[in-house]
Amino acid sequence: MELKRILKYFIFPVAFCISLVIPLLSVASVSNTKHNLSVSGPGNIKAVQETQICIFCHTPHNASPVYPLWNHELSAVVNYTNYWSHTLKSYASEEEAPPIDGFSKLCLSCHDGTVAIGSINAGRKLETEGSIRMITIPNVVEAGKLMPGAKGYIGTDLSRHPRQHPLGHPISIVFDPSLMIRRNAEEDLMKLRWPINDKDVKLYPTQGGYGVQCTSCHDPHGGKGGPDAPPFWLKTTHDEVCIVCHEP
Repeated sequence: MELKRILKYFIFPVAFCISLVIPLLSVASVSNTKHNLSVSGPGNIKAVQETQICIFCHTPHNASPVYPLWNHELSAVVNYTNYWSHTLKSYASEEEAPPIDGFSKLCLSCHDGTVAIGSINAGRKLETEGSIRMITIPNVVEAGKLMPGAKGYIGTDLSRHPRQHPLGHPISIVFDPSLMIRRNAEEDLMKLRWPINDKDVKLYPTQGGYGVQCTSCHDPHGGKGGPDAPPFWLKTTHDEVCIVCHEP
């Protein structure tokens, strides 16, 4: 009986409060970033009327089966042009790259430019044709979609060098001891570390295992990056993220 009383009057209320506080912290973090796409957002890309912040990505009710409570329409693109280089050991050619999955697929639902930013599945009576109406900015946001050349636009070609394109690293790849062994067997290549134990940079589900996704390096709710770090970077400097997985 004493255990039941403790659970009822202490453990359960504390757990409930934590479940409320954590989402509020995320809202507080994202509200001051360009991922706040509501009318209160600090960036130029924002909605015409929508005041809710989280609704663009999440909904507590009628969410898609995709974790976590996902609300944004997913891109129909299957065959992305994937990153590849002759030093890559995750796959032997661009054609053999695994399909983009997991959290990276969620990110690309806006960033590949094929789906309207405000195209959500649930949350309220939608304003027009199933989408939250976005401010039109010529060559940046047109018909609600990110346009080529706009900040944040990645497109469906993920293959180009970072100097030419925002993405220059393989995603949706398994990172495990076998990859480390294959990579570290090459004398002239930067070595990989294992295991990956870091409070910020983490491996996420992919291809039936765990590996590198967009969220391994970027935090969509804010991040810690300094002025010279990539957007939503998980640590202050560019190199601090890289050396979690790569030997300096």
